[in-house]
Amino acid sequence: MFQGFYDLAANMITQNRKMNVIGNNMANVSTPGFKNDKLIETTFRDEMIYRYDRDGKNQIGVMSRVDTVDERITSYKQGGLRDTSNPLDFALNGNGFFVIQTGNGVVYSRNGSFSIDNGGYLCLEGVGRVLGQNGPIHLPSDQITSDGRGNLYHADTGAFYGQLQIVDFADYGQLEKRSNGVFRANGAPQNAQNVIVNQRKIEASNVSLVEEMTAMMSGQRTIQSAAQMLKMYDQLTGKAVQVGTL
Repeated sequence: MFQGFYDLAANMITQNRKMNVIGNNMANVSTPGFKNDKLIETTFRDEMIYRYDRDGKNQIGVMSRVDTVDERITSYKQGGLRDTSNPLDFALNGNGFFVIQTGNGVVYSRNGSFSIDNGGYLCLEGVGRVLGQNGPIHLPSDQITSDGRGNLYHADTGAFYGQLQIVDFADYGQLEKRSNGVFRANGAPQNAQNVIVNQRKIEASNVSLVEEMTAMMSGQRTIQSAAQMLKMYDQLTGKAVQVGTL
């Protein structure tokens, strides 16, 4: 059996996994606060190659047999801030996350495109209620104003409704990305430092559509090349079998 079958098949599987990640990035290019992902490749089963001669067995070097995925990396680089006319839109300028209460616990998000649910609480649609320093924030209307620390007031009367809870993590490696662009954490968060809450703004996705399209075209060409090589190996195998039966 040709070793190339394993090499090419592994490469195609790895490229398909990369294409899935790229496709997800491109699908979320317009999702507020979305952070793009990237798959890092590595080698599997590195083997020492030897040369046999009259002096015996001499080492030539190391060769990798299989290309596979090492890890999935999320870029937490801040996206650009875009102005909106919605008083319930918020963007974080600096490191930090909004805290969202879901039915399965707490998650963290950079998406500040909020709304008011049926119970009158500030929420991230499809995810859960936004937590303040003292729990979920109840708003009788969307006529609110906010300062740079996330304190929410009635726009006319000045009544205080609560303060957005903004947290950060010493190690982003403890964050696990979930659906809807939110994160779960394996450790406890800490209060975010030097972060400014901007009302009537939204943080755009940090996905570069040009970079993702370039990576997708490169991946497609790699898969096509591997598929053509597999056809050649298949033809060579068929000829070898025919010769062996003569």
